[in-house]
Amino acid sequence: MRDRMRNLTLNLLLAGLFLACSGSGFSQVTDGVQIVNGKDGVGMSQSIPVGNFQVDGKQLGANVSVKVGKGYFVQFCPQKDGSGKCEGFGEGTHNLVSTDFSFIRVGTGELPSTTASASAQVGAPANNPTAATPARSTGVAPLTVYEQKNWGGRAQILAPGMYRSFRGEFGKINDNQARSVIIAKGFRARFCSEEGMNFRGAGDCESHEEGRHNLRFANTISFIEVTDLSDTSPADEKMPVVLYEDALQGGKMQGFDEGTYLASGGQFKKLGNDQAQSIRVKDGYRASVCSDEPASGGEPAGCEEYGPGRKDFKSRKTASYLRVWKDSK
Repeated sequence: MRDRMRNLTLNLLLAGLFLACSGSGFSQVTDGVQIVNGKDGVGMSQSIPVGNFQVDGKQLGANVSVKVGKGYFVQFCPQKDGSGKCEGFGEGTHNLVSTDFSFIRVGTGELPSTTASASAQVGAPANNPTAATPARSTGVAPLTVYEQKNWGGRAQILAPGMYRSFRGEFGKINDNQARSVIIAKGFRARFCSEEGMNFRGAGDCESHEEGRHNLRFANTISFIEVTDLSDTSPADEKMPVVLYEDALQGGKMQGFDEGTYLASGGQFKKLGNDQAQSIRVKDGYRASVCSDEPASGGEPAGCEEYGPGRKDFKSRKTASYLRVWKDSK
């Protein structure tokens, strides 16, 4: 019964998502999937996190389009288990042929077959076994934040990651307005009154796991972090190389081991494409950060190479390609 109620909650949220959201306040929209109440990507909109969702498409209106960011795909399927003849899209803006769907699948990598079953792996970039993939595909929203106590008022779905109000990442929830939350099984969320000097949460903070919670520090929340508890990858700061969203090693961060990483393969999932501004390299390693991925058979362009230490990039908002290797010296 609990899972059925969560699916119903998501159903109602998506059915009403166009009532109070213009889409302009989402920092991650261009990196993921955005469903729009209107043709050609024009109209009220809402971002959809990676995962599988049961949704009654007929409630969304007659004219619906979708914006898909680089490295993402979305499928709209007629059956609630994700089966049947699905309508699928990769990067770009697309008008849906029909809103007669009951299931939405959002993932990273190349678009799978439109008849793929719900058990198909979501998020694995094709022909790239080393690509970072979402740690979980879930039928419910990892976190839903409400502007009123006891889960009332406007609501905003948040996927794993960091969200800062001053950067417009709270969506439909204004700064200092988060009052209650629903957290899905397998996730943890941290709520803080301040972003902090590094913009990774500070001040009065509280953490919660699965369940419905009225926030202790309601009316003060300016920072939210959602964590997938099934993600067993090493902590970012323990990795040989860490890229940071801001200069001076601030903001969101993502750690990388030895290897080659491409934004188009969904391997910058915590930062997004062209969002890094600084780097930290551990002793014994080197890293090459490039603004442009290699063309077919070519080499990456706009590269900067770094040895051990903490540095700001010469070019702001870069990193579509990263190579990490051990220093032979």
